[in-house]
Parts: sequence; C-alpha cells; structure tokens
Amino acid sequence: MAQLIEHLPLLRSLWVVWFFVLFILMLWLVLRPSKKTYFESQADIPLRDEPGHAHALPGDRPARGPR
Repeated sequence: MAQLIEHLPLLRSLWVVWFFVLFILMLWLVLRPSKKTYFESQADIPLRDEPGHAHALPGDRPARGPR
C-alpha cells in the first residue's frame, strides 16, 4: 500500500491528462466538418411540422412508423 501512496501524485496528474485527452477527442468527434449537415438536420427537429417534410436535409434519418 505504501508503494501506491508514493505514486499518488503521478497518478493524479495522469488522471487529469487522461480526462483532457478524452474531452478533446469528444470535441473533435462532435465538431468535425463532416458532421455539419447531420447536426443542422437535427437542429430543426422541434420546428418540423411532419416527419417527411419537404425541407429535410440529407443527414436526416427516415421517419419511423407508428408502433
């Protein structure tokens, strides 16, 4: 147990670095240019009148039928 406590400052630093890298990776996945059309199509979901509306963007998923 004493050996683990000796390495505690290093482990705390690595933990912060790991979360920073993970955060940057998530930002990159969300904000990359190839996802722009997908997020634009998702942004107007609350404003749509019907699922198959004429102004749907290419990133839209097909509408589900009633269950």
